[in-house]
Amino acid sequence: MNYTAPDVKKLREETGATFADCKNALTESKSWDEAVKYLEARSSHKAEKMVAAGRETKEGGVFSYVHHNHSIGVLLELNCSTDFVARSESFRQLASELGLQIAGVAPKYVNYEDVPAEVVEAKKKEILEDPSMARVPEAKREEVIAGKLKKAFSEQVLTMQPWVKDEALTIGDLIRKVIADTGENIVLRRFSRFKLGEE
Repeated sequence: MNYTAPDVKKLREETGATFADCKNALTESKSWDEAVKYLEARSSHKAEKMVAAGRETKEGGVFSYVHHNHSIGVLLELNCSTDFVARSESFRQLASELGLQIAGVAPKYVNYEDVPAEVVEAKKKEILEDPSMARVPEAKREEVIAGKLKKAFSEQVLTMQPWVKDEALTIGDLIRKVIADTGENIVLRRFSRFKLGEE
C-alpha cells in the first residue's frame, strides 16, 4: 500500500505502535484496516511472549481507588519487572482502570485458576445434573463442560470480565495490551474491595 509520513503518524496515534512497526504494517498491508489488524496481531503476539518468558515481576506498586462518595474502596497490588515501567504513565493508568473495574463490578478472583477447586467441582456437578447435558455427545461433553464453567465464572473472574469502558475488550485483553506497549510482563497479584457496611 502507498503511504505518506502523515499516514504513519496517524497509525501510531491510533494504535500506539512504534514508528518502525507502523511503517512495516503499511508496507505489508493492502488497506488501512489490514494494517491495524496486522499491528493488533503483532501486539498480542508480543504480549504472549512476555508472559511466556516468565520474567520475575517484583516491582510495581500498591494502588488504591476510593469512590467519590467514599462508600467503596479498592486496594490492589500490580507488579512488573522494572522500576522504569512501574513509574510509567501506562502502568499507572492500568492500575487506575483496574481499581475502577473492581469497585464497579466486584469480582471475587483475579484469574480463572484462582477459583477454588471445590467451587469449580460444585459448579461442574450442577452442570452435569442439567437435563440438556444428556443430549451432548460423549466425545464433546468435556469441551462443553469447560465452556459452561468458564461462562459461569466469567462474572466473578476479573481478567475474564468485559472492561466497563469498552465491552469489546476483557480486562485480560487490557492487561495484555499494556504488556505489549511496555514490553514487560505485568501481573495483578491481588486485590481487596471494601464496601461501606459490608462484613
